[in-house]
Amino acid sequence: MKLLEVTRDEIKGKIGLLPIGSIEQHGPHLPMGTDSIIAEWVSSRVEERLKDEVVLFPPIYYGCSKEHTGFPYLGVGYVTMINFLIDLMKSAERSGLSAVVIINAHGGNESVLDIVRREINMDLTSCFKVFVFGLVGKYSIEEVKDYHAGSIETSKIAYINKDLVREWKLGEVKDFTVKNGVFKIIPTSIANPYGIINLSGEVKIDVESGRKLLEAAVEDLTRFITGEVKDFINSCSRN
Repeated sequence: MKLLEVTRDEIKGKIGLLPIGSIEQHGPHLPMGTDSIIAEWVSSRVEERLKDEVVLFPPIYYGCSKEHTGFPYLGVGYVTMINFLIDLMKSAERSGLSAVVIINAHGGNESVLDIVRREINMDLTSCFKVFVFGLVGKYSIEEVKDYHAGSIETSKIAYINKDLVREWKLGEVKDFTVKNGVFKIIPTSIANPYGIINLSGEVKIDVESGRKLLEAAVEDLTRFITGEVKDFINSCSRN
């Protein structure tokens, strides 16, 4: 079920699926919405499998992207995102959802999501809980170290929609080196002049690997919901 299409009665007792990504530079060859596209694709496939149990939220496209200062990005601050998500989760609880699983495909959101999860879940008076399913750094190609806009993300987007990859733009990239401290001390604009953080060097596109990684994420998220999430909901409702 999709949140935009359900009635007020159909939402009750369902598990919410909330994809979240970013709109930020992904090198000269990938769309700025790469993270959001991946999060939405995985979440949509799981919704198709679990239509009677889940409600798919519209994605949150704007994330926390300060690590891309110096390059184009459209995002919000950390405190703004925390407050927004806490308010959204509280309204989900009041609307009768049993839980919300946030599917995150952007590394810059991770610290924020941990705070939101703790703020909601440490309320001992409620069975409603927030779960976070991370896609960042979890699904990779052997011997490839892609931290941003490299071989892994490019292969995933190529599988989802090959027309979104401007492969010819990769020919303009003359430097794949990455300075130390990226994401923690320096932004991507200083770490690499092209905004590609691919420690394995040249970006290589492997559509079949992209498919396998995405399908593995769908399988794992499905198991996570039908296993850990539903087990907690059932155990809480019995107490």
